[in-house]
Amino acid sequence: MDAATSGDAANAPDPHEHLESIRTILFAQEQARIDALEAQTAALLAALKSQDVSQQETLTALAQKLQGEIEALEVAARAHGEQAGQLQAQINQLRADFQAETEALIPTLTEQMSGIISATIHEARDEMAEALGPVMGEAIRVQIRESREEMVDALYPVILSAVQRSLAEFVQEFQRNIDARLKSTFGLQGLFRRINAWLRGISPADLALRDALPFSLEQLFLIQHQSGLLLAYHNEAGEEISDSDLISGMLTAIRDFTQDSFGNGEEADSLNEIQYSEDRIIIQSGQFAYLAVVTSGVEPEWFRARLRTFVAELHIHYAAALRDYDGDPATLPDLAASLKQLAAQITRAEEQPAQPMSRGQKLALLGGGTLLLLLLAFSCFYLQFTVALLPVAFGETSTPTVTSTPTVTSSPTPTVTLPPATATPTLAPTATHTPQPTATPMATFTATPTEIPTETPTAVPTATATPFIPVTTRPVFAHSQPSRDASITGAIPAHTRLTILDRVNVWVEVTWETPIGLRQGWIPVYWIDFGNLSEN
Repeated sequence: MDAATSGDAANAPDPHEHLESIRTILFAQEQARIDALEAQTAALLAALKSQDVSQQETLTALAQKLQGEIEALEVAARAHGEQAGQLQAQINQLRADFQAETEALIPTLTEQMSGIISATIHEARDEMAEALGPVMGEAIRVQIRESREEMVDALYPVILSAVQRSLAEFVQEFQRNIDARLKSTFGLQGLFRRINAWLRGISPADLALRDALPFSLEQLFLIQHQSGLLLAYHNEAGEEISDSDLISGMLTAIRDFTQDSFGNGEEADSLNEIQYSEDRIIIQSGQFAYLAVVTSGVEPEWFRARLRTFVAELHIHYAAALRDYDGDPATLPDLAASLKQLAAQITRAEEQPAQPMSRGQKLALLGGGTLLLLLLAFSCFYLQFTVALLPVAFGETSTPTVTSTPTVTSSPTPTVTLPPATATPTLAPTATHTPQPTATPMATFTATPTEIPTETPTAVPTATATPFIPVTTRPVFAHSQPSRDASITGAIPAHTRLTILDRVNVWVEVTWETPIGLRQGWIPVYWIDFGNLSEN
């Protein structure tokens, strides 16, 4: 039975085979597709492999080609490097040759350039100055900034020579003016000037020194008030200025600006002077026009009065023309001739030498001197005669030496206690006490029969130091530090009393009174007058 069972089991179909057959039946189409895909994949792999092999062969060929090109480039680079070295050596040689040739050409070019520059300057001076001006200016500024001391040493002889020449010209002009003043010192004009100086409280020497300072008149402008149009112009140098109309307009603008900004709303408040460096513009206003005069130096004391007179005369004669001027020169009279005549009068009055005294002046001066001498002689005679008649008028005194000292304190007159009387015990003071209306002059002497002179300590004058008050000789700016580069703390008018606090070299620290209080600052010592110290 077991054998039969085992035989049946052996003959029975395998379940796995049965399952595989079912799977084969079910997935027959998919299996076919899979097989087709596997075949395609194998074909693609074979194609890719063949393509890869061909590409690898191509790349290998390209790599070999590039390697050959690289080797060729390396060879060319080595050749170029050798060529560059040769070129560098040639450049160095050329540079050395150029340097040597340049150094050799410098003397020759210097001689040639000197001639060329000289010829260019002679033929085209303006173009040369215009071309070299900016370069030279910048070069000088850089040189001064980097080598100030060297520039000072280099320019010192030139500047010193220019300063000496300018100073010599100033001294010569000053000497000529002094000589002219000395010639007129002993005339009537000089006498009147001395009297005028004494009446004004200044020294005649200071007034003469002021008048001796150089003064020159340069330009005159006559300008209409409202429009600023130039009415007339005169230049002492004889040169015409093309922008004189512009100058007149700018002057009018400056006057209007100052009047609007700092004036009090009155017509009388106007600008009367502008100072630039050594030149000054003195302005004299009129009703319809004003006169602007450019001057240098110190003007004479009569200068402004002459300008006022000239402007007043112009308005008297040409008021309508000055008022109605609209820019047409044909409507104006010849005002330029008037300006020229004014300049000639001022220059002639300034340069006019001292005129010799006439015969009448000499006789008047001689008569005045003789009369003065006669008056002096008569005064001396009258004084001597009066002194001689005093004993006769008041009687002889038998005891003129009763008082050994002039300290007669019981006398009705206090003059005997003055220091001069106590210092000189003479008989003269006794005579001055007798004119008193007393019964007997002798009673005044017997009142103090003291044989011992009384000591009066107050009779000896004590030496008291007279304090001096320094004053400024001219308007000067005060600085916060003893340096011109320091900030300005204020302006000190001329003849202002100062109090000195400290001194550093030529700088003095001072204080002065102002309407707003006490001010303090540093000013140069040469602007301070200590003359009252020597006078005391």
